[in-house]
Amino acid sequence: MPRFGTDDDDKLKIAGTLRRPQIITTFGNGSIVDMPDYSVIMAAADYWKDYSPVLHEQNLENLLKVKMFKQPYVSPLDNNISQPDIPAFRFPILHFCTMCGRLMPFWDFGNGKDRKCRKCNKDIVPSRFVAACINGHLEDFPYSWWVHNTKDNECPSNTLRVEFLDNSGGLESIKIICTACGKHRDMAGSLGKDSLKGYKCHGKRPWIGRKKEHYDLTDCKAQMLALQRGASNLYFSVTESALTIPPWSNKIQSAIDGAFDNLYDTWKSNPDENSKRIIIRHEFRHLLSEGYTCEQILTEISKRFENTPAESFQRKDIYSDEYLVFCGENQDDYQFKTTREKVPASLKPYITDIVLVNRLREILALKGFRRISPDIPSPGDEKFKGYFDFEKDCISLFKEDKNWLPAIELLGEGIFIKLNENRITGWEKYYRNRYDVLYKRLQKSNVTCDNISPCYILLHTLSHLLIRQLSIECGYSAASIKERIYCTHPDSIKMNGFLLYTSSSDSDGSLGGLVRQGLPESFEIIFRHMLEDSKWCSSDPVCIESDSQGYDSLNMAACHACTLLPETSCEKRNCLLDRASIIGKFNSPDKDLAFFNGFV
Repeated sequence: MPRFGTDDDDKLKIAGTLRRPQIITTFGNGSIVDMPDYSVIMAAADYWKDYSPVLHEQNLENLLKVKMFKQPYVSPLDNNISQPDIPAFRFPILHFCTMCGRLMPFWDFGNGKDRKCRKCNKDIVPSRFVAACINGHLEDFPYSWWVHNTKDNECPSNTLRVEFLDNSGGLESIKIICTACGKHRDMAGSLGKDSLKGYKCHGKRPWIGRKKEHYDLTDCKAQMLALQRGASNLYFSVTESALTIPPWSNKIQSAIDGAFDNLYDTWKSNPDENSKRIIIRHEFRHLLSEGYTCEQILTEISKRFENTPAESFQRKDIYSDEYLVFCGENQDDYQFKTTREKVPASLKPYITDIVLVNRLREILALKGFRRISPDIPSPGDEKFKGYFDFEKDCISLFKEDKNWLPAIELLGEGIFIKLNENRITGWEKYYRNRYDVLYKRLQKSNVTCDNISPCYILLHTLSHLLIRQLSIECGYSAASIKERIYCTHPDSIKMNGFLLYTSSSDSDGSLGGLVRQGLPESFEIIFRHMLEDSKWCSSDPVCIESDSQGYDSLNMAACHACTLLPETSCEKRNCLLDRASIIGKFNSPDKDLAFFNGFV
């Protein structure tokens, strides 16, 4: 398990442990983590150790324009070192003593090393409140500004003290007192959206260090918001993932990944054939001993280093490549194996292909993060104009740009389902107007979906319902099963399928429990149960008749009782769903809306 440390007295020390996937998702670079003894902010990726394990995934590298990915370094279990694996800085800086109530930077207590107030010999506690802006800047809550409530914040000595009253359990019971001038103010209203109006953002980025040169050089005009340090909207990781598929999933390509650094510069210098063979005999002795030839290895290396993707390579290109592989012949590669199963006779009018993915590898990369909002604000939102860069996808993990990003390798299995294209075309044409209202709402929302269509809503809803049913039938929790929706993008190939899969950082991935549910005899039963269960919702008839549910009213007939999933499972934040597209509206003129009308 990765260990990380604080910057107390310029000496690193172990502060706690995290699981490796958490460092790429919930607790990535720039996030605040409450450990047993410290509250820290995860340091910028620049501080990671140079020998962090390297990963490669060709399509994802093409998308994110990087040379490689690095996993968080993990010390061997038998290596009893005192240095952390992943650095972090102590944050918030302001702490208070539980006895005397003094509120000041932790180092001013005189004994920050063991978290004690030298005056009282009592524990010091990190501040409960912080301030952040939409541009990602973060700093301690401005208590002195809050108490004095003056523009210039003038006071002979900003010596503050915290006092807890027992008249209530709300914020009004927390009083901040300036011992120099006697002014005081409680924290009631401090978390309001305009509570820090007039307080200027200083552009602080504590995850890259506290030195002045680490602050943003540009003047930030965004309004600061007061938040509790454990608030869920203080950190949203921005991740991208891709499956390793042919031609990058065979054993030779996996071996090239391990020797990538040694090969890259040499191959780019265009060596002669004899030099290439010498390199191959040195770097790939194990492959040659297994029966692979120099010519085979040369061919695979050429694929890797002669691959020059277009500058316009986008996420839709990754999905298109994956979809074509799932729809093609069976694969049996080192990192990717598929088997096409027979579609049950009763489902043939609706489903064209069922493909069991017995083995898959997913690379999940941390691209950056956001604060306040999980998505980029809408360009039409007037309150963000003038100080938010709408071209900036997310906040950088680095203080200086690098040619790599943090990532983890996940192994697992899944089931790919392709719906009948002719039936979708007829259904989509007939009911296209039903979703016009969702298109209009989507344009005003910060949720993005460039391939929104009735087909997408159908695929997305069916995916959710099947995940819920699979979690009952095969024992996996719904949170452990994820989806990838393959629906036609503008200027792309026609797609109409989805992948349900589970993956983990464990070396074994999974044990086949999900794949077995895709066998004909199991799948038909699961599918029937799914349709039967989705006919009724405990919120019906309100749910099935609704055309405005969920975040920004981007759902129709879909609620927590029938369709929604844990956020880790859904690729679109539980938006763009409509259960009526699957089972229709019974006892109404819209009962034929169901895609599975006839089977239902």
